[in-house]
Amino acid sequence: MVLFVFVLAGFLIATAVNHIRGVKNQYGNLSFVRGLWLPVAGLLAELPFSRFPDFAAKVPWLFTGISYLCIIVFLILNRRRLTAVILAGAGTLCNLLVIVCNNFRMPVSPSALAMFPGMTPEAVYAKKANYFVATGGARLYFLGDVIPVPVPCIGSFISVGDILLGLGIACLIVSVLTESTSPRRLVRK
Repeated sequence: MVLFVFVLAGFLIATAVNHIRGVKNQYGNLSFVRGLWLPVAGLLAELPFSRFPDFAAKVPWLFTGISYLCIIVFLILNRRRLTAVILAGAGTLCNLLVIVCNNFRMPVSPSALAMFPGMTPEAVYAKKANYFVATGGARLYFLGDVIPVPVPCIGSFISVGDILLGLGIACLIVSVLTESTSPRRLVRK
């Protein structure tokens, strides 16, 4: 849900920039974003962790691998949008690193969890099998979901990787919607 806030921010920033410039958002440029279906497929690959947690917990590497492969291929396909790709790529790698180092599960900070009354370690696991409350510590803990977001309706825990990924998504949206030169006219190398 928190990544949705970054998507919304990207659209709002692009709209403001284009309003100041006196032009409309360049929604037609979305057709030039290569592999736009890949992030959607990556998110769908995460569904078994919340819908079929017992099954997903047996092969977490499969669903995590598919999800992150989709995101990485998307970033490679859209590498000419360098700032967005660097930010989103750094966030993706941070998240992937901490997940792989913790047996394909993202550690959640006990103090972040304490910000949400009634949320227990068991509830976290029941909600998403690829998370665990790091009461006994975790590898690369600082890259885990240690930042609480106590905002009604979107409250959650996020990581440094989530922030970088979100900033990359927002930059990509702003880049696409404010680009005045049609990507078709650009010379490909």
